[in-house]
Amino acid sequence: MHRPTRVELMLFVVVVLWALNLTVTRYLLTHGFHPLAYATIRYSAAAAIFVGLTLVLERTLRIDRRAGGVVALAIVMLVLNQLSFVYALDRTTASTVGLVLGATPIFAALMGLALGRERLGRRFWIAASISFAGVALVAAGAAGEVSGDTIGILLAVVTAATWAAYSVLIAPLMQT
Repeated sequence: MHRPTRVELMLFVVVVLWALNLTVTRYLLTHGFHPLAYATIRYSAAAAIFVGLTLVLERTLRIDRRAGGVVALAIVMLVLNQLSFVYALDRTTASTVGLVLGATPIFAALMGLALGRERLGRRFWIAASISFAGVALVAAGAAGEVSGDTIGILLAVVTAATWAAYSVLIAPLMQT
């Protein structure tokens, strides 16, 4: 029998956390937590874990001075992402937000194109069109199951766009 490697176990934990993310957040928001209070607790815990892991693995929190502006912009994207995420889930269902988050890779590709980091060929545009058509078919076929007010859905779009922006901004720094 194959024994999972350390990397496989870490990937498994990430997948489980991401899988529970929308459902647990929506549950907590509908059972007493206010969005801003929850976002504060959630990201304070995440920041503490990040700092701890970084100090153990890297032995420093030092950021190259040349990357300071990009890191600051990435932090702004994370704050906007978390605020839009919790308020989207406060105003609409987890399934609606999850459906909209499926557009994150498309936003990332378009941002990469805008920054000159990506060259998007015909296959991308075909795949993006199919993806958007699929989302539209799921939304249309849900017959009222995909729901939420317009503000909640727009906040979900902002969530997808800000996560994509963060990912595109931070990617070159991860290669050094």
